[in-house]
Amino acid sequence: MAPDRTKFCDLCSNDIKPRGWSTHRKACETNAEKRRRDQLIVDAIRQEKATSSALDSESDRQRLNQPALPIPSVTGTNIIEMGHDFAYDVGAEFNHDDHPLLEPEPPRRFSLDDIKIEYHPSSGIEAKVYLFHNFQRRPMVSSEAPPSSEPWRPFQSRLEFEVAELALEVGLNNKQTDRLVKLCHRCIDGKEKFTFKNHKDIHIKWEAASVRITKFTKEVISVPSDGKMWDFDLHYRDLWGLASDLLEDPRIFPHFTFDAQRLSKFDGETFIRFVDEPFTAQDFWDVQSQLPPGGKPLAFILYADKTKLSSFSTVKGYPVVARLANLPTNIRNGRGVGSGYVVGWLPIIQEDKDYAGKPGWVNFKNTVWHESFRRITASLASKSKTGQWFACMDDVSRWFFLCVLILSADYEEQCVMSLTRGVMSLWPCPICLVPRDALCDTSKIYACQTADDSHAAVMAAQSKDTLEEKEEVLKVLGLCDVEHSRIKYVHRLLSHDRCHYNHGGLWSRHYWVELQKRIVRLGRAKVSEVDKIYEAFPRWRDLRHPNQVMGVSFADSAMHKDISKMIIYATHNILTEDKSPLGYLLLRCVRLYLEVDIYAAFEVHTTVTISEGRSAVQALTALMKQYITKTEDDDESDKDWNFPKLHMITHLFDDIEAKGASRNYNTKPNEQMHGPLKDWYKNRTNFKDVAEQILRIDHWVHVADDIHRHISDFDDYISLTSQSQDDDNDNDDEDAQLPMNDFLPLNDGSLHVKLGSKQAPQTFSLIEDTRRNDNAFTNFHIRLNSFLNVFLPACNIPLPDGRRIHLKSDVAITEHRFLQVNFESFTNEKVIVGRLLFLFECPVGKDLFRLALIHPFDAPTGTRLRKDKQLNLFRVRARPRVQAEFFSIRSIIRGVLLVHDADLDYFVVDMVDTDMFLRMKEMHLQAGHVVRI
Repeated sequence: MAPDRTKFCDLCSNDIKPRGWSTHRKACETNAEKRRRDQLIVDAIRQEKATSSALDSESDRQRLNQPALPIPSVTGTNIIEMGHDFAYDVGAEFNHDDHPLLEPEPPRRFSLDDIKIEYHPSSGIEAKVYLFHNFQRRPMVSSEAPPSSEPWRPFQSRLEFEVAELALEVGLNNKQTDRLVKLCHRCIDGKEKFTFKNHKDIHIKWEAASVRITKFTKEVISVPSDGKMWDFDLHYRDLWGLASDLLEDPRIFPHFTFDAQRLSKFDGETFIRFVDEPFTAQDFWDVQSQLPPGGKPLAFILYADKTKLSSFSTVKGYPVVARLANLPTNIRNGRGVGSGYVVGWLPIIQEDKDYAGKPGWVNFKNTVWHESFRRITASLASKSKTGQWFACMDDVSRWFFLCVLILSADYEEQCVMSLTRGVMSLWPCPICLVPRDALCDTSKIYACQTADDSHAAVMAAQSKDTLEEKEEVLKVLGLCDVEHSRIKYVHRLLSHDRCHYNHGGLWSRHYWVELQKRIVRLGRAKVSEVDKIYEAFPRWRDLRHPNQVMGVSFADSAMHKDISKMIIYATHNILTEDKSPLGYLLLRCVRLYLEVDIYAAFEVHTTVTISEGRSAVQALTALMKQYITKTEDDDESDKDWNFPKLHMITHLFDDIEAKGASRNYNTKPNEQMHGPLKDWYKNRTNFKDVAEQILRIDHWVHVADDIHRHISDFDDYISLTSQSQDDDNDNDDEDAQLPMNDFLPLNDGSLHVKLGSKQAPQTFSLIEDTRRNDNAFTNFHIRLNSFLNVFLPACNIPLPDGRRIHLKSDVAITEHRFLQVNFESFTNEKVIVGRLLFLFECPVGKDLFRLALIHPFDAPTGTRLRKDKQLNLFRVRARPRVQAEFFSIRSIIRGVLLVHDADLDYFVVDMVDTDMFLRMKEMHLQAGHVVRI
């Protein structure tokens, strides 16, 4: 959903609602002086750490060496990595009109991390270069007044809409809705109209409001088979109508990107290209290259898959979901307006005992699918050839050409889309012509399939005299006996599905199953040990924590993803090279699989990371060949590694180059939409003709969201008119409204560290007494004095009155028990890992310094073990606790997940997210480790 109407505060880098803007601004200005001293620390650290090669000698600013991958911010925890990293706000979305471009000047030398945008030649827009901290994708928010003073219409009042919205949101049935209406009548005070009598009145209003968004249409499609016509109900939403709705939405339109772009970042020598959104990748560029001058691609991402609606799988639904590739990911893959829309409900053909299992029946079902899909995409067909002019909200008429850019589906659905025969055919891949017995060799590249070749093959087969001859020809080619796919360039549109191919396929059904077998062979004790390790695994945000894994079957691919992230650390001491040579070799293969998967997870890819990802695939292939060869003589292993989901990783990085990051075509956001469909089936239908009832509720939900946003806009508009009066009332207390968060802004506008959970002040003597059994707090205030006397001069901060600091034991400091660290990208500077022991604010003179007591984990670990090398493990060792050190909290980069090994040794878990993976790769290099990939 698009962000609420706000004003941007450049002091704290927050979006502030109009109400209270003046008070907020004054509070930020008041706090600016308080932060001045803290900022001197940042400047001093930068001056000390930045190298001359990372700076432009002619630039009037100092900036850190930022990498080419902006990584989304993540909250830190009580295990931290120490170093110096200062993030920039890259923003959210592009504004396709004006940008904060550099003023025209004589040619200048490019500065490190400058961003260049090259637009498609047909756009007529010249390439632009931005300073990194000026580059943003934040659209301009319209300040126009809402068009209506009664945005809740056709409901009689805002109260009526909110009651109806609540009933819809919580899924009240008709009887429950009637009770709610009666309660409202008993409570109403007469200030607003409330005319509802029962649930029927609410339904009538929803139907009246349904015209706000393109509605569903019901048609009957007829398909011949075996000498008779079969009729099926098809529900669909006009795709051009849906696109028009979004183009006319004042909150969504500023986020659209209509021209293909090529983005690159300056690394000090050359511009390195990177891709993220579909419109930054190659296919979008190629589509626009085929259009007439001035033509704009309006590209759809389509998904289709069956889902079980009932608990016993007796009732299924077959939704088709559409998303617009011209919108940025946070809107397109989010919720609400601009996200995914159910645009079709495909017929599900019940198995007929007289026909089931016969090739003709399979072909018939495929024909029904493609005829239905053709009808859903009918509005795209004509407008993909001649285009469609549309007057946009910026008073510019654009010539749109509609197309399908990406098909998002699991393997089974891709076979239906491409009319291939699936896993048991001689040519199982829906994208390329790889033989079935060569699927495990991902080092080879095969020719891609094309719809024209498939059509020609089917036509040739249909010329045969008998059904047996025709079937024999198509069986050899791995094709279905359907005239041809209704989807043009279908093989190119099909995309790698990380959800089903990796987590729900290659890992859950193959690697994990094989690992379990290897562990079981070692005995019950080892099986139990694995479960205990998982149970004791440290908690981590967004990492699910199963207590038992060996004897439990999980169907959720997200759970399998989390199990895989922990597997190396849970089994490296169990599947050892001595006790289980094949298990250990398989574990090495799993490590390489995890590296391929983490590369697939990147939200931004450069030419370098794509190359590294391809290398990871080749390394996995080479090691898998060793494992397959060695298990051929294993009597207890009958595993056949020739299956499509292993082969599909060969297309992964081709898809990234062509369509952007994998999240653009991952099925996960679409499958998350199945949940509400199941709830509506259970709670809002009479279990007969459920498609129409479910789609009606789905439509009402989108209508409710649209009305809700208009009401929110209206509220903001009203608050603007009364802002002055409200601010005057609030100004009695200057600190009545503090900034929305207490991140500490840097000079470049980024927000780095946030403290919270403030405790009561405590004196040094009290702290040392209550923690007298903890060696880390021995002589706490004396050591702090020594630190400050060195630290402040090093940061060019004068000592109070020019004297050495001598804080006495009766001085009080304030502890904090919450730390949040905002970061966006890794730095290649020297860092250490440490455990956070104590956060506090310490007064020095008139200033207040935010500091942390850290237990460093940087003791020498000795010669690197063979196992650590082969499993790519990064081992750290804790110093004696008495050697805990003080740091400025601005030195904290992010949280780190550590897993205990033995004694004082720990492993850094690098698979928790893509940022951690990149940081650990750099730390391996700094430690002199040979990086395999």
